[in-house]
Amino acid sequence: MKFNTVSPLSISENVLGILGNKIASGRELTMAERMMALSASGAIVASAYGPGPTEMVVKTPELPENVKGMLANYAG
Repeated sequence: MKFNTVSPLSISENVLGILGNKIASGRELTMAERMMALSASGAIVASAYGPGPTEMVVKTPELPENVKGMLANYAG
């Protein structure tokens, strides 16, 4: 009896495959499809090169000085 292995589905790879086929057929992507392509490609790159769960630490993000200045100006 021969056993086949099943690999888990990657939603990002599926999205990129579908959108890649659409571009390959000569059609343009809609704005929503472009955003999906950016998100999916970012997920794949992050999974390959991003930090692992042990290196990830939740920190409060610091605002840049120019953003703090704009907030102060708009506050009054």
